[in-house]
Amino acid sequence: MESKKTFGAYVKARRVETGLTQKEFADTLYVTESAVSKWERGLSYPDITLITEICRVLNISEHELLTASEDINARNQERLARRYLTLIRRFKITQYFLYGIALLTCFIVNIAVSGKLSWFFIVLAAEAVGASLTLLPILAVKKRGLITLAGFTASLISLLAICCIYTGGDWFFVAAISVVFGLSILFAPFILRNLWLPAPFGKHKALINFATNTILLFALLLIVDIYTGGGRFLTTSLPIAAFCLILPWGYMLIIAYTKINRFLKTSACLWLSCGWQFAMRGFIDMILGEPYKYGLDFDFAKFGDVEYLNGNVDAVIFFGLLGTAIGFGVVGVVRGVSRAKGTADTAE
Repeated sequence: MESKKTFGAYVKARRVETGLTQKEFADTLYVTESAVSKWERGLSYPDITLITEICRVLNISEHELLTASEDINARNQERLARRYLTLIRRFKITQYFLYGIALLTCFIVNIAVSGKLSWFFIVLAAEAVGASLTLLPILAVKKRGLITLAGFTASLISLLAICCIYTGGDWFFVAAISVVFGLSILFAPFILRNLWLPAPFGKHKALINFATNTILLFALLLIVDIYTGGGRFLTTSLPIAAFCLILPWGYMLIIAYTKINRFLKTSACLWLSCGWQFAMRGFIDMILGEPYKYGLDFDFAKFGDVEYLNGNVDAVIFFGLLGTAIGFGVVGVVRGVSRAKGTADTAE
């Protein structure tokens, strides 16, 4: 705390700004007018038990009173906080008003025109989708992102269900699983990253994410197959999807679970890509019941010919991946040997 005179001058200035006389100030604090006069003349300090009440009456912080100066930064932050809260409150009131007016108007119109509620429920669900993105994030206090995502997903699926019932359709399950799968692809990694899981699950969040999305993909393919009456889920859709998933699953397992340096991990991912590229066309042709042959069918001398165009492109990709894989592998081995040698020298 600075000198008593500085402290007294500050208290007097704040008292005058507040519009209180010495007697009114003293009566508010239940002290004598003489005590207040001594504070302001720099003859004494107030009792420490009065600090909180003095700050309340003078509308200052304890830091400002003890330092006998205004805390400009704190006041600015407080002012901005009040302005932000006011803005949020007005925004919420505006949202309530707009959603309420739109909903009430559609309710009245639907009753007046149809004599019953029908398409009103579509409007209700659509407003719920909008509110989940504009109003729910403000209302949520904790875990705002998770609550907003859950509200958006639930309201969107509800909208799809109501539209399906209103139109007499049978496509709801296809649309619903598509929405869940798409949202899972986008947001599951972020949810799992911030979600506490008991051991040993906490160490395998990437694996859980891939497994969840894989199950949802297979479920989507199955529901679409049932909806279209194709009957080709086990013979076509599932094998091709599983083959296509070899690459992302392989990359994840190599990156997350192999104990090698990043150059060797890159090389391993590229080698996997080479194998996948080598077998891709033959496997898909076999599944589709067409004549198939594994390997690369190319002739660079006839690069532009339609007969060899796809094979030549596959070959360019294959050899490019192969060369890059070998390059990263060599660098990875050299780095690994150098590091092992350095560790051995340090141990000696």
